[in-house]
Amino acid sequence: MKKINRIVIVGFGSIAQALMPLLAERYNADVVIFDKEVDAARTCIADEFSARLIKRTVTVHNYREVIAPYLDAHTFLLNLAVSVSSEALIELAQSFGALYLDTCIEPWEYAEQDATLTSNFSLRESLKSFAGTKAQNDATAVVAHGANPGFISILLKKAMVQMAALNDVAFNGKTHQDWALLAQALGIRVIQISERDTQISETPRSQGHFMCTWSVDGLITECLQPAEMGWGSHESELPKGAVQQRYAVAMKQSGREVRVKSWSPNYLDFPGYLLTHNESLSIAEYLTVGEPSNPSYRPTVYYAYHPCDQAVASMSLLSSGGEENILSKQVLKDDIVSGIDELGVFLISDRYDSFWMGSNLSIGKARKMAKHNSATSLQVVSSIVAGMAWAQANPQQGVLESESLDWEFVYGIAEQYWQPIVSQQIKWRPDPDASALSFKHFLV
Repeated sequence: MKKINRIVIVGFGSIAQALMPLLAERYNADVVIFDKEVDAARTCIADEFSARLIKRTVTVHNYREVIAPYLDAHTFLLNLAVSVSSEALIELAQSFGALYLDTCIEPWEYAEQDATLTSNFSLRESLKSFAGTKAQNDATAVVAHGANPGFISILLKKAMVQMAALNDVAFNGKTHQDWALLAQALGIRVIQISERDTQISETPRSQGHFMCTWSVDGLITECLQPAEMGWGSHESELPKGAVQQRYAVAMKQSGREVRVKSWSPNYLDFPGYLLTHNESLSIAEYLTVGEPSNPSYRPTVYYAYHPCDQAVASMSLLSSGGEENILSKQVLKDDIVSGIDELGVFLISDRYDSFWMGSNLSIGKARKMAKHNSATSLQVVSSIVAGMAWAQANPQQGVLESESLDWEFVYGIAEQYWQPIVSQQIKWRPDPDASALSFKHFLV
């Protein structure tokens, strides 16, 4: 296990703040944080954990001079900011032999005129090309490893093993392709990353106020980007106006404009927004059997998200296609009074009953386990520390996504924070009167 003497964090929003108590549990290390905003609340949390908080906006022009003085072979660099390039920070970290982790693949800027340049497909393909230029034994850089993307890919493997056992499907997986063949054997046609957040704040939402339970800027970006998904081999008809790029499909509508039918054990049926997410693409490509351009098997994979009701109401402020109607922003945390965040994988098969597995974490339990957290943030930050632990145990593995990590190792660390983890088989179809699992049957 590689020793870490310093942790450098870029971005001190709600997720980085929620991460601090978990870092304090696991590390005896100096913590240095850079953020463009330093207010009383941020300063108080940094001081509580003896972290050094520095007010700097990290940009393409200054990132080396700002971050490099704090890096060495015993440093862990965490990129938890929006619009701070993953590729640039990985390059910088690896030049010092430092470990790296982020929760999503970020560019320097999100293009307003041509969103395809900053679609998750484009960002991921660029990252893959970048990784191809690096040595496989470079310092480990784990990309897109929060709750989802991230731990959800770990949970997917746990769910597939359980689903196989329940249906007497033999599995002794050792390779990447073994997992794809298992998904095919289980008849999994659709994988939904299914999330229903019922947390609620006692603070009423005023006009022009955007509220949600994680990064407001992150949610806004996802709402305004085109809806993207991994595209299954069983699909015969593209959505109207959609464009297919190998394993992925981008719709002409933005994520806030597309809703799909989903299900969770606590809330049951619900409509979710099809927001673009890296795991929709990485899982689909990972579970491909045969030639990627003409696969014999690939599931359709997408994120079906119903945020808390106050966030849904806030999303109406994006009706113009931009942020001009937003007057103020707030991440709900300390003023949440009740609710849970149900987050899991929903495996929908044409051969066996559907299978849902995921977290049913409440705000009360989250607060008992780690202060400065909501149910949403704890699912993210627990995955971060689990990913960090894997990187320390495997410090020279180069650039990797969550699908390449040892799922049992990562699951063993994060599981306690995601409990209760619920699994349930159900005879579920998006349309009870139709057996087809084509994407069009899921649209609301």
